[in-house]
Amino acid sequence: MRHRLRPLAAFLGLATLLTAQDPTDAPDKIPSDFVRFVREGGGGHLDTAITTYRKGDAQVILFGAVHVADQACYEVLNDRFTACEALLYELVAPADQRPTRDRETGFNPISLLQQGLKTSMELSFQLEAIDYSPTNFVHADMTPEEFQRSMAERGESLLSLMWDLVVQGARLQREKQEAGEPPPEFAFDGDLVKAFQQGRGRHLLRMLFASQLEEMERIVAGGKEGGNTLLEGRNEKCLAVLQRELAAGRQKLGIYYGAAHLPHMEQRLVEDLGFRKVDHEWLVAWDCRPRPDPKYDRALVQLRQRCKDELAALATIARERRRAAGGTVAVPPTVQQLAEVRADGAKRYAGPLQDPWGHDYLVEQRPRSARWQVRSCGQDGARGTDDDLVVQEPRGGGLSGR
Repeated sequence: MRHRLRPLAAFLGLATLLTAQDPTDAPDKIPSDFVRFVREGGGGHLDTAITTYRKGDAQVILFGAVHVADQACYEVLNDRFTACEALLYELVAPADQRPTRDRETGFNPISLLQQGLKTSMELSFQLEAIDYSPTNFVHADMTPEEFQRSMAERGESLLSLMWDLVVQGARLQREKQEAGEPPPEFAFDGDLVKAFQQGRGRHLLRMLFASQLEEMERIVAGGKEGGNTLLEGRNEKCLAVLQRELAAGRQKLGIYYGAAHLPHMEQRLVEDLGFRKVDHEWLVAWDCRPRPDPKYDRALVQLRQRCKDELAALATIARERRRAAGGTVAVPPTVQQLAEVRADGAKRYAGPLQDPWGHDYLVEQRPRSARWQVRSCGQDGARGTDDDLVVQEPRGGGLSGR
C-alpha cells in the first residue's frame, strides 16, 4: 500500500533548544514570522518564535504554543514561564480551569488525532508536558458559553470554520501556482508501513508535517475578512485579560497561544496598544535530523526505559537535597553524593550510579533555573548528543516552580 500524506497540521496548533538568531529576522521587523521550517541536509527542524514587545516599563512576550512537540521544548518553556509575573494561556474552558494530566477528555476527535501524532512521531503533548499549576498562570481565553455565543453572533459553526480553512488553503495554493512558486521542499510517495518497519517512519512523518506547518499557519491566520471566533474572537478576550493585568501593575507578562493567533495579536499590540517589537528568538519545535527509530530496536527501548526510571529516582533525591540546602546551591552534587547514607542510617538511593551503558550519571543545574536535572550520556557516552536522556527534578508548583 502506498501512502501520500495530506496536510493535517491545522489540528496541531502551532518550541529543545534556542537556535541561532536568523540574520534576516531583525529584532524590530514587522510583521513577524512566527513559524518556519529549516531544511538541513536530509533533515532539518521546525521552529516557532518567542517575540518580545515593550511599552515604557511594560514588557509582553508572545510564546508560540505547539500542541505536539519535543519534550525538551516544553522543559525550556516551563523554565521561561517562571520569569513572567503573569503568563496568559489559551484554553476554551470554564474561567481559571487548569489542565491536569489526569483530566477527563471524553470523545474529542482533534485530541485523538493529536495523541496519535504524538505517539507515531515520538513527541510530547502540550497539556501533559506544560505545568499549569504555578500561581502566575492566568486563564485568558473564552469559556465554552462565550465561544458558542460569539459563533452565533457571527453566524458561524465548527463546520463553517473548517470550510473557511479549506477555501483559504485553496486560494493560497492557487496564488502560489500563479506566482510560479516551487512545490513543497519535502514529499514522500512510498510505503509508509514499510518505512516504520525499517525504522525510518518517525523521521519521515516529522519531515512531512514540519515542511507543511509553515504554510498551514498562513492558512489558519488568513481566515475570512473581518476575522472569526476561533482566532480574532479569542485573541480579543486574551488582550482584554492582558490590559486588566497591566492595569493591576504587572509589568512582565507572557502570552502562550498557538502561533496562528500571533500575527493578529502582534498587529493589535503594535498598532492599537502602542507596543514596539524589541526581540525575536527562534525555538526548535521538532528536531527532524535523520536518526534510527529506537523502537525498531526493542532491546534498546528497554534499556532506555530502565535508564529513564533510574534518572527519575535520582532527580527526586536531587530535589530533596537541594531544598535541604536552602534551595539554591552553587555547585550540584555528584551522583555519588546523592547516594550517601542519611543521618538515620538509611541509603538515599540504592540503585545504579551508572547508566545501562556503563557511563556515570551526571547531576547538572538547569539553564535559566535554580533547579537541577540528571543526565545519561546515552549509548555513545558523549554529553550533548542525540541519544542523551535528561530528567529534571519534579516541579513543586508556585510562581517559581521550585
